[in-house]
Amino acid sequence: MKVSAEEIIHNAIESDKDITNYAGVSETKIFEGEELIEHFTMEENVEGQKRKIISNDKLLGNQSEVLNDGEKMLMYDKENGIAHEMDLSELGGFTAPSPREQFTTMMDIIQDSHTHELVGEEKILEFDTYHIQIEANESGGLIGDMEVWIDKKTWFIVKLISETGDSRTESTYTELDFSPKFTEDVFTIDIPDDVEIETLDGDLGETSVTLEEASEALGQDFLLFSHDNTELLSVELYDFSGGELDRNEIVMNYGSKEGTPLASLSVFPTPEDMEIEASNLEIRGNPAEHEEIINGYTWDEEGLRYSLLIEDPSVDEEEILNWTENMVLSSEE
Repeated sequence: MKVSAEEIIHNAIESDKDITNYAGVSETKIFEGEELIEHFTMEENVEGQKRKIISNDKLLGNQSEVLNDGEKMLMYDKENGIAHEMDLSELGGFTAPSPREQFTTMMDIIQDSHTHELVGEEKILEFDTYHIQIEANESGGLIGDMEVWIDKKTWFIVKLISETGDSRTESTYTELDFSPKFTEDVFTIDIPDDVEIETLDGDLGETSVTLEEASEALGQDFLLFSHDNTELLSVELYDFSGGELDRNEIVMNYGSKEGTPLASLSVFPTPEDMEIEASNLEIRGNPAEHEEIINGYTWDEEGLRYSLLIEDPSVDEEEILNWTENMVLSSEE
């Protein structure tokens, strides 16, 4: 009996079959145009909450290991002799989603922005898979076109190809076992005695600040929403100086007059290498982008980039544009 992509997705959502133990090896290649920019393999061992991943970078020759037992995460960069440990208990622990949950979550995210169809059924390794073609309704989004091959019995994504702009990612499992027998030493990492294990606290470095302090961090005044439309719940400063981003970023969280979360607005210096693409959308007379998947709006103004994420799905675009037209300078608040 033939099935549709919609039936497959529905069956995955309704299924109570979750794979909690597996061992696999996958190979991933990432291309920018025709150039291979990343090539690595991953060895995964999963037993309940315990998860160990060994990554091998084929281009740089580096190897790293990550061990997560749901309460603590240990990371070891073998090439550079660097180890880090993070306590996850204060974050409520961490349990990775099952393969079925990963698939259904992905399909839920793209349900309004993509179309999908069942291409056919194919065998990969010894597994019978559904081959599903997924196409973006519009170009230029965060998630482009994809092809996925999922195991019929477990909803495990055995192979994935995705394309966004000029970037193409190909990921395929070359080994996969859903009934592994692990030895005691599998869920350990052998770190040499002379390597110091540094503790990470999980803190992203945010600091609650006043609007005046936020302006000082950015080096100029910035725009924020008027109290007539929303209520400013908090202002946070993220200090990324010295890192890859090398900037200060302000995040303002907004709610309704009753305190219900509405949106967050991030402000930071306009990146030189990330221009806003021309579109039919303008905000405050500036070219703007709308990312449907995350319901986010982005625009540049007076040397600053504004990134607005809408948290309340009942807020429509007309209301959002009204908010932006009534924005005021931080020095006026």
